[in-house]
Amino acid sequence: MGTSDQAPLGVLLITDVFPPASGGSGWSTYYLGKALAERGHKVRVLRPRYGLRVGRPVLHGNEYGGLPVEEALVPGAPRWLVKLRIGRAWEEREARRILTRRAMQLARRGSAQVFHAQHKVSAVAASTAARRMRARGYAVPAVATVRDYWPLCPVSTRLFPARGGQPAECADCHRFPAYWRCASQGWRGAIDPALDLARYLTTRRAAQSLASCDTVIAVSRYVREELVRSKRVSADRVVVVPNLVDLASVERDASGPWPLNDISPEEPFLLFAGKLEHNKGVNLLPTLVARSGANLPLVVAGDGGLEGSLRERARAQGLDFRFVSWIENESIIRLMRAARVLVFPSAWQEPLSRVLLEGCAAGAAVAALDTGGTSDILTHMESGWLARDLDDLAQGVAALAADDDLNTRVRQGARAKAEESFASDGVAAQVELIYRDAMSRAEAAR
Repeated sequence: MGTSDQAPLGVLLITDVFPPASGGSGWSTYYLGKALAERGHKVRVLRPRYGLRVGRPVLHGNEYGGLPVEEALVPGAPRWLVKLRIGRAWEEREARRILTRRAMQLARRGSAQVFHAQHKVSAVAASTAARRMRARGYAVPAVATVRDYWPLCPVSTRLFPARGGQPAECADCHRFPAYWRCASQGWRGAIDPALDLARYLTTRRAAQSLASCDTVIAVSRYVREELVRSKRVSADRVVVVPNLVDLASVERDASGPWPLNDISPEEPFLLFAGKLEHNKGVNLLPTLVARSGANLPLVVAGDGGLEGSLRERARAQGLDFRFVSWIENESIIRLMRAARVLVFPSAWQEPLSRVLLEGCAAGAAVAALDTGGTSDILTHMESGWLARDLDDLAQGVAALAADDDLNTRVRQGARAKAEESFASDGVAAQVELIYRDAMSRAEAAR
């Protein structure tokens, strides 16, 4: 692991979520912090905690994986706001205020030379704290990473309920008329229009705070293009730096104990890993497996709202689907390496999938739909099968399942891509350069 050849920086990672109970955003933040610390920087994590019965804001010191973590315990919203369905919005406003104040305290003490926000609440807090610190004569820059579409859409995914039960993507919901049309399809009562208007205005204000950050990091080319297309963030402030993967951790996990009782590691099987929700393409799995003709069991590693219907459809079609909702991430890595094909039918514009990053690092043979930032990870027939549509994806599953040479080639290409583009130290070095550039510009503007 490399180290910086310049003076270490005091980095404050301000994040909405953090392990152990977090999704991909939290884990990406953790691995970034770990990599920066291994390069010699002094990294601290600041995050909000909701749902706790505290009468006033409280700061609680903690530690995770060697990183000091400060948790801002946010008071719960008054009951009348919860009844009006704006309790969470109130709590997030309180969280922004607490995080902003604490970030400024740490900067004044010299413990934070740069604020790096990881999501919506933290981006507003970092931007506000940096702006206020500069007004007091401190050159502390704000950097923010965008991992989904929260600056453009109140629901982050740009997926809204549509007729027939399938969610539909609103690619232009940064524009109010398009957002209003999409949101109105889910209205169930008189209060919904007012809430949706408030959410739109809140998202726009959050995007304005993001736009005032010194640098905005988009995790893929697609995310950058969408931010710039919306005109909510200036093109000269947005750079592309992917989420990173700790290759050593992946290697340890991939070599760990076998987690399944009904399939051995030598038995060929297909694998789906992820949330069992519409945006992950779970509803496509029965059709996909049937069309592929691959007579292999599909291990479904994950849980979610579509599990019941997926079980019923698989049973009705005579497909061998095996569900393991309890499995830990370390075991999923082991399954990725052993699976004949890792199937990724994600139906929304994936910003940069952590499943695919870890799959590449594990040397998985991946067949994926070409959505969003997926082409930043996979190159067709080199590091995976990148499919245009469902039929092409079924063809890819069939080819990777049957062709040993192709399967071996894409596994080797996937691992090489992970080493070249997503390894911890290389990505952390890019982020460090962004910090130093932002600090220099902030100092020059002081």
